[in-house]
Amino acid sequence: MIKPDRLVQISRLKGAVVGVMDIDGYEFHANNAVSLRGRLVVPLAEAMQLLEPRFAPLGYTPHFEASGTDYTLIAVPGVTPRMREVVINPRLNVYLFLATLASVTLTGGLEGATIETLSFNLPHGLMFAATLMSILVAHEMGHYVVGRLRGAKTSWPLFLPLPLISLGGTLGAVIVQQRPFKDRRTLLEVGVAGPLAGFVLAVPLFLLGLYLTNGTPQSVPAGSSFLGDSLLTQVMGLSMLGNIYVSTTESIVVHPVAFAAWIGLLITGINLLPAGQLDGGHIMYALLGEKARYVSYGVIATMIALAFVSEAWILWAFLLFLFGRTHPPVEDVRTPLGAMHYLLAVAGILVFVLTFVPRPLFMT
Repeated sequence: MIKPDRLVQISRLKGAVVGVMDIDGYEFHANNAVSLRGRLVVPLAEAMQLLEPRFAPLGYTPHFEASGTDYTLIAVPGVTPRMREVVINPRLNVYLFLATLASVTLTGGLEGATIETLSFNLPHGLMFAATLMSILVAHEMGHYVVGRLRGAKTSWPLFLPLPLISLGGTLGAVIVQQRPFKDRRTLLEVGVAGPLAGFVLAVPLFLLGLYLTNGTPQSVPAGSSFLGDSLLTQVMGLSMLGNIYVSTTESIVVHPVAFAAWIGLLITGINLLPAGQLDGGHIMYALLGEKARYVSYGVIATMIALAFVSEAWILWAFLLFLFGRTHPPVEDVRTPLGAMHYLLAVAGILVFVLTFVPRPLFMT
């Protein structure tokens, strides 16, 4: 026998879906969620827009899952806050961009091995900033332009300055999105667009920086820090500069353009980690759906293992454990990926393999 309070509950939920979905049956779950089985009478995206404000006063959030040829609407207890509109004062975008530009210029222009010998080289700082900011802008605009073309409401990029503390003077940038992605195709296209755009610009800039680098070797004192390499940067460095590029007994100081492009490629590789809401997490969720969370757990375990190689990864393991274990669902889970989307996914995975740096910094 169904309890009276549950009869009231299902009656209210049925009333909320009138004009959106014809209900054939329902089921209560142990976590107080309710599944409503039936047929949509409006497109899925429109259904989500109509149901969210109707479910909120009842204390639920709607979530759709495929059920054969129909949908199952799951009323999940609790109201997920959603922005009605992405409203960010454009001045904030400009201020943050200028602050990040100044932060990157300062960080890239500092020279000297100790506090006593520290100096600021403005031309080097400007070349460094122009290179790194160009790569970051290309990355974020890749997300923004493809998102807009696919009908996703997104903000302009918000750049994040972090002078002196971070390797490049910035934490990168973020784009605020109003709603979940429409479907897996949109998710994959928007997710992979940023890394591919940044990658296409970073590679020739890195080669240019290597070309401009003075190849005269210098002796390396004990305790010196070195930049690690991805598969791609090692191949390019060896091709352009020879074995001196990977030597730990002698070294060369790469040109600011090469250093900035190296950081741009490092950021690309980190963003493509297949976890949570990173770009690589978007790709993995588009491919695997809810099962992508198992890949996220695997990435976290890998970060913990890599912490024995480079201590920086323990911070990433912690951040991914807090924020990167799951990925929010897309609105339409049934629309399949096309052949082009699988090619895009392969391209994103290949770029990750080429750009990931297991040991970003190490000492002799």
